[in-house]
Amino acid sequence: MKFLRIAGFCGITGSVLSLTMVVAATFLSSWFRWNVNALSDLGVGEESVLFNSAMLLGGGLNFLFDIGLYSYFKEKQARTGVASLMLSSVFLALSGVFTVDSLFMHVFVALGYFILAPAGFIIIGYRTKDGVNKKLSIVFGVAALATILMLPAIFYVAPFNVGFAVPELIEALIILVWTVFISTELLRLKIK
Repeated sequence: MKFLRIAGFCGITGSVLSLTMVVAATFLSSWFRWNVNALSDLGVGEESVLFNSAMLLGGGLNFLFDIGLYSYFKEKQARTGVASLMLSSVFLALSGVFTVDSLFMHVFVALGYFILAPAGFIIIGYRTKDGVNKKLSIVFGVAALATILMLPAIFYVAPFNVGFAVPELIEALIILVWTVFISTELLRLKIK
């Protein structure tokens, strides 16, 4: 139980701190434009240390959260969803290593994160018996996946210029809310 609570703390800290660092990097980089850039562009700019540290920190702490989730969920199928989350956390950390300068590897790890995290939510939602977590996981998983998969359509439909950073931030916020909610559940567990 103590480890599950530590995992919950890691989930909240990893999500909130890393996203805060990313948003701070957007404000500190005078060249960054929401209607032109992707968040990953920050990995090679003047605030690259801040952005890349956010990716490494977020991926590492979320991986510890995922380990806690793996022991929390007893259903084998739900654990398959958690394995997807574990891999997405590794890809998130690798986004801070393979920057946009390593174009192919960066696209691979960034898309891996943006697709595997919501896929994990959906699998957990379909396979867990917990009513609240089940519905929340499915809704947030579908919303996050739709945000990133509909990216090409957003560029044609939006009445204003939209860069990759906007849907990336929206999906990151959806992932953050799910993670904080589930992490809070882990923190509420009574220590035996």
